[in-house]
Amino acid sequence: MFLKLIVMAIVQGLTEFLPVSSSGHLVLLHHWMEALQGDLFFDIVLHLGTLGAVVVVYRSELLRLFMFDRPALNYIAALIIGTIPAVIVGLLLKDFMEGLFGSPRAAGYALLFTGLVLLTTRRAVVKDDSDSDDLVSPGLLKAFLIGCAQAIAITPGISRSGMTIASSLLLGLPRVEAARFSFMLAIPAIAGALVLQILDGAATETLASPVQLVVTAIVAFVFGLLAIRLTALAVVKSHFWKFAFYCMPLGLLVLYITRGL
Repeated sequence: MFLKLIVMAIVQGLTEFLPVSSSGHLVLLHHWMEALQGDLFFDIVLHLGTLGAVVVVYRSELLRLFMFDRPALNYIAALIIGTIPAVIVGLLLKDFMEGLFGSPRAAGYALLFTGLVLLTTRRAVVKDDSDSDDLVSPGLLKAFLIGCAQAIAITPGISRSGMTIASSLLLGLPRVEAARFSFMLAIPAIAGALVLQILDGAATETLASPVQLVVTAIVAFVFGLLAIRLTALAVVKSHFWKFAFYCMPLGLLVLYITRGL
């Protein structure tokens, strides 16, 4: 079973930040591997690992926010506005979304949708700002629209990073800032998901041992670091849309395999 847990940690770490949907992949793993299905505490441990990865990568940006000057306050406001749509959708449609986690076929359709959205970024016209290193708020309206894209990604199989980065690029955000805002927006999103899981009583029982939990958290953290770097590089180098050629074939494969379900 430990090997299955390691596989799940690797998949969580990579797919949490690559635009290929971690939730969609975990739905498929839970369905076909049946490893710790329903073990919410284990899910929390994996999310802690990936949350640690994004905090480490963007630690300087997070510290910059604590200066509380106008640029920092504008960016904080954008993060808050960008988080609100996902909170609303998550609370209102919680039971419906949880039901989708038991449907690999729904994840297949969602992966196809993710791939189509990624393809739209191929012709996105944005400024080249590869040397930009200061926080620049996207503005409240754009932050809200990006947040709406993030809310859609609550659906298993629709990538959170895919939706937020794609919408950022289509709204004209510079490439560096599109990746940065997406990953900064991931911090309250992942933290919020952890809080909801804890409130659901997930922090009481698990089938994994303490050693297994620590190892899998570290694995998720390391592969999360790798995924963040790869995705940010793909955005800056204008290769982001090419992830569609992973999502769409996978979605079609899942639909083919589950055609009788």
